[in-house]
Amino acid sequence: MVGMTQASRRSSRALVLAVVALAIAVALALSFPAWRGQLPYGWSLAASYLVTWGPLVIALIAGFAFWWRFLRFRAVDLVVGLGIGLVARAVGIIAQYASTGRMPSAGVMLGGISGTYVFTTVIAPVVLAPLIEEPFFRGLLQGSLSRGIRPWPALIVTSVAFALVHTIADGWSTTLIVTMLAFGLLAGYAVLRTKRLGPAIIGHAVFNGLAALITWPW
Repeated sequence: MVGMTQASRRSSRALVLAVVALAIAVALALSFPAWRGQLPYGWSLAASYLVTWGPLVIALIAGFAFWWRFLRFRAVDLVVGLGIGLVARAVGIIAQYASTGRMPSAGVMLGGISGTYVFTTVIAPVVLAPLIEEPFFRGLLQGSLSRGIRPWPALIVTSVAFALVHTIADGWSTTLIVTMLAFGLLAGYAVLRTKRLGPAIIGHAVFNGLAALITWPW
C-alpha cells in the first residue's frame, strides 16, 4: 500500500510538472511575437527555442525519477520508428496536397547554405526536438496522465496537446495540425504498447528528417 501511495504521488507530481511547464511554454510562445523584433536576429533565434523548450527541459529534469524508466531502446525500435516517421510524413504530404493542391517542395536559397540554416533545418528538429519533446510529451505527460485516466484518453489528450503546441509555435494551419496529430497518435500508441520511448524518438527524428530532406535547397 505504501508503494502504491508513493507511485501515485510521484505520478501526480509528474502531471503537475508537465501541465505547468506546458502552460508556461504556451504563454511564452504566444507573447514572443510581441518582443522578438526588439532582439538581434541571433538572440531572437535562440530565444525562440528557449521559450518553447526551456520549460519542458526544466520539467524533465525535475520529473526525471518518473519518466526515466521509459527511456529504453531496442533494435526493433529502429523499424517501428521508421514506420511512424514515414506514415506520419505521408499523412502530412497528403493533407498539404488536399489543402493547397501543391506538394511540398524545396525553397530558394540565396547566398548559400548557412550554419544557421543547418541548425534550424536539421540539428534542432532532427536531433534536439526528439530528445526533448518525446520524453516530455510521451514520457512525462502521457505517462502521468495514464495513471490518472485510462491510457487511451491519455494518449489522445497528449496528442492533441502536442499538435496544438506546434501550431501555436509555428503558426496555425490545417495541414500542420493534421500532420502533428497523426504523428502524436502514432508515437503515443507505440509508447503505450512498448512502454519505451525508443520508437517515438526514432520516429520523431525520421519524421522531421524527411521534412528537411523534402524542403532542402538541393
